[in-house]
Amino acid sequence: MNDDMIFRLLKLMVTLMGRLPWTVLKFFSDVFGLIWYKVDKRHRTVVLDNLNLAYPDRFSKFETERLATHIFKNIAAILFEVIWAYEKPKDELFSYFSVKGAEYLEKAKKKGRGVIILSCHMGNFELLVAAFPKAGMKNPYGIYRKFDFNPLERLMLEMRQRFGATLIPMRGASEKIDAVLSNGGVMGTLLDQSVDWYKGVFVDFFGRPACTNSGFAKLALRSKASVVPMYTVRKDKQFSIEFLPEIPLVQTGDRIKDIEINTQNYTSAVESMVRKQPDQYFWVHNRWKTKPYCLYPRE
Repeated sequence: MNDDMIFRLLKLMVTLMGRLPWTVLKFFSDVFGLIWYKVDKRHRTVVLDNLNLAYPDRFSKFETERLATHIFKNIAAILFEVIWAYEKPKDELFSYFSVKGAEYLEKAKKKGRGVIILSCHMGNFELLVAAFPKAGMKNPYGIYRKFDFNPLERLMLEMRQRFGATLIPMRGASEKIDAVLSNGGVMGTLLDQSVDWYKGVFVDFFGRPACTNSGFAKLALRSKASVVPMYTVRKDKQFSIEFLPEIPLVQTGDRIKDIEINTQNYTSAVESMVRKQPDQYFWVHNRWKTKPYCLYPRE
């Protein structure tokens, strides 16, 4: 079976499932999340460890495990909500979204230097790109990491770009991104994943050193674009998009220091967003995987 046939089969499955009532999809989603929590020991351990690192001595063992089950259910909900939203027309889908803090985006856009939307893996971040126009972004752009499986890549691009957003693959994106921002455009990206030591700088995240991609700060320093944080959370069938005040760009004249300071400021903004709704964050990712040291091998 070739990629085109697989794509058509995937699209048919998503279309048919999307016609099921919301309550049925929600039931399947919750069951899938609970089963996933029970059988996937590796990711369950990552989530529990992450929660204990981020919130030391705050929760009992029972409370931590209960929070972890909510996290698995909320991540599972992303898939089923994408299925539910796949064939929704623009006006209908946007009726489920509300927007707060849009004035911060408008103020940043008026500066004419372009706007970088800083976000994270929170709420249903997959629906966020499709809903960008609802938040006042005309012809927005997003940076993303391509799926290795071509039929899924094609399906997700179709879903994400159907209301006017343009997705730019992360690899080799610098020139395209610079062009978007120099023309006063708006582009969004996520900054909450661990990277290898040579790709980032170590900054504080929930009180612990986390290696964070330095490319975001380099882009902001190079383009002088405004950086506006934004996140999304869900409540039942409603999705809230909230913008936060622009993060001022720090320029000391020391390039290394500027990268470190600005990366810390952006990471602190991500942490503040996560703290608002920790059960809707993507804790299955090992954010503190890269350590700020290495051991010398024995001779």
